[in-house]
Amino acid sequence: VWDVYNHIISISEAVTRSFVSVYPSLAKKIFLMENILSPDLIRKQADRFDIPPEFSDGAASIHLLSIGRLTKAKNFDNIPDICARLIHAGWPVKWYIIGFGSDQSLIEDRICEAQMENNVFLLGEKAYPYIRHCDLYIQPSRYEGKSIAVREAQILHKPVVITRFPTADSQLKDGIDGLIVPMNNEDCAEGIAMLLGNPKKQLALIRHCQSEDFST
Repeated sequence: VWDVYNHIISISEAVTRSFVSVYPSLAKKIFLMENILSPDLIRKQADRFDIPPEFSDGAASIHLLSIGRLTKAKNFDNIPDICARLIHAGWPVKWYIIGFGSDQSLIEDRICEAQMENNVFLLGEKAYPYIRHCDLYIQPSRYEGKSIAVREAQILHKPVVITRFPTADSQLKDGIDGLIVPMNNEDCAEGIAMLLGNPKKQLALIRHCQSEDFST
């Protein structure tokens, strides 16, 4: 199927390397074109609405946000367990998930199993104001090409945490414009907690995102 195409577009160098490792004969057809994003448009969209009602409790809770399809690749089924570990460590977090997909029932079951009904929430399809007003943006994926949602969060100057999926290093610069944490739930929770407990590091990530040109 791939062989009949004149050109194949890759969204990141890591994706290109992965593709070519499987189909070396197609290397001459593939070229890089990252996801097209307009920071001005994203910021205008984020400013169109008031603070989401779910965030109206202000400083009483720490608001975490994840966005993506509710599928295995995004690893949202492990969010309830990670969230429970943060709660048990004393962090008053509420974790919101925006998106839809085939794993919704699985995630709902995991929320109940972890007794996180008051802390993990599936919001369905929502908009940029949720990114604008969250405290941390977290992408706990098992696999990613190059996440648009992560880049949107950086454009809106949010501290970003991602798991060490295979293409993580092509997504951000660890410790500079975001944080990469281990994939397993215990270490992932510890990495998030470490950032929550370090306001100076959060501010450093925010300031770097403010200085970066993420336009494509």
